[in-house]
Amino acid sequence: MTLNQQSAATRAGTAGFTLIEILIALVIFSIGLLGLAGMQLRGSEGTNMAYFRSQATLIANDMAERMHANRAGVDANAYADLSSADACTDEAPDPFCATQGTTQGASCSADEMAFFDNYAIACHIKNSLPAGSLLRVTCNDAPLCQVGSQHTVVIAWSEVDEGQARTSDVTLVVQP
Repeated sequence: MTLNQQSAATRAGTAGFTLIEILIALVIFSIGLLGLAGMQLRGSEGTNMAYFRSQATLIANDMAERMHANRAGVDANAYADLSSADACTDEAPDPFCATQGTTQGASCSADEMAFFDNYAIACHIKNSLPAGSLLRVTCNDAPLCQVGSQHTVVIAWSEVDEGQARTSDVTLVVQP
């Protein structure tokens, strides 16, 4: 056999081998891309969960600050057993206790201010967290809430984690 005949025989025996290598490489590359897409999805879920937790923390702190500002309302138990369920309606509370644009807010009593705070926080929850999210404020000395009692502010919402729906919450204990 001459050198040309050996070379032709070798090429004939390996013909198509490169095509098989390319197909195997494409399969491995595709599996890698699927793994990368799964990681991207999990990262996106983690980002959403962190966003909701930070928003809930800000809202809970907002309610705590409102309670600090309305100490008379807290002492009168106006914040005890508050819930944001159905508090944010299309109709603004009367009186409207906050300045809006150039319109001066009404002068409100401590009870009216607590009602308005619940309305404002409920609307903030409605605009910042998933549907069904809610605020609960309870007195820690219930049922006989005393002047100076601690209150617990809970913001709860539903989220999806690893394909499963679960309820998450942020709890803040407030000493007004």
